Amino acid sequence: MSNLTLCVLLMICSELIASSSQMFLKKSAGISYDNRIKEYVNRYVITGYIMLFVSMLITIRAYSFADSYMNVPVLETMGYVFVMVLGRIFFGEKITRSKIIGMLFIFAGIIIYYLP
Repeated sequence: MSNLTLCVLLMICSELIASSSQMFLKKSAGISYDNRIKEYVNRYVITGYIMLFVSMLITIRAYSFADSYMNVPVLETMGYVFVMVLGRIFFGEKITRSKIIGMLFIFAGIIIYYLP
């Protein structure tokens, strides 16, 4: 497996974990709590931040396999796509025409970057 392939796979994994962590944080934001401490220290927030930390570690590891320092930031834009899809799945958010156009621009940018 080439370094670029490994970098891409690690970044997709990292962005999927980071996007999932945002779902936990959004879930927590929609709940009313008794006091301010429970608002910030609950299972959704703790899980979300642990997942963000794991995502950060995977991203750092992906940099070690990147041929160019730009590979990782370019692939981080996939997080926007994952958040949109996960928001639809878990919260029933609408995927509008402008969101689809934006997603196409993200994919086009990634493809253009990786063209030889």
